Amino acid sequence: MINARFVSILVVSLSSWLGTAVIAQTLSAADILAKVEEKVGGVNEYHALLNDPDPARSMAAMEVMLGSGDPKLVGMALDFGLYSPNPLVQFTALKAFFDGKPLLRISIDGSAVKDQDYFLRSVRDLGGTVDANKIGFSIHKIGDFDKENSCYVQVDRSECFVRLSETEVSVNPWNNNWVRFVLNDQGILVGEVGFEPPASASIPIAN
Repeated sequence: MINARFVSILVVSLSSWLGTAVIAQTLSAADILAKVEEKVGGVNEYHALLNDPDPARSMAAMEVMLGSGDPKLVGMALDFGLYSPNPLVQFTALKAFFDGKPLLRISIDGSAVKDQDYFLRSVRDLGGTVDANKIGFSIHKIGDFDKENSCYVQVDRSECFVRLSETEVSVNPWNNNWVRFVLNDQGILVGEVGFEPPASASIPIAN
């Protein structure tokens, strides 16, 4: 014999589900548009702040968003700064990126390097690997900013690892063997490592 209370609960649950399904099926274009506007409206407001025609206000908005601790706002402000043609804005965004103690993923194209054994040893010295296409990969955790030496240190090393200026980023993968990087239009730091011939290197920054 079927329990009457169980049947009652089942009927109520089924009615609720059918009601929800009907509402979902009858969602109008106007309803969808309203929901879309609700989602993107706030984003557009942040973009408007970042694109303020007053450079001082735009910079202030970016700095506040970078320091907000909100991953979405930080990402939005970081992308804005990295793709800005203004070197000072780019510098501010890069500083915020390195202040966040990121993981740097460095890739080096060693396919044209004459001494492949030396290239392989050099990448392995970084704790990295070289794939079948002779591309070397290594990952480095950035630590605190060393005020005395004006650089960012690597977590497991005491030496300076990154130096930042308004025109370039210098990285020290090997002891006292600094590599100069510049930010390209894709939000990637690009440079050349001093092998023979020099090998192109890249570090993605933008999201």
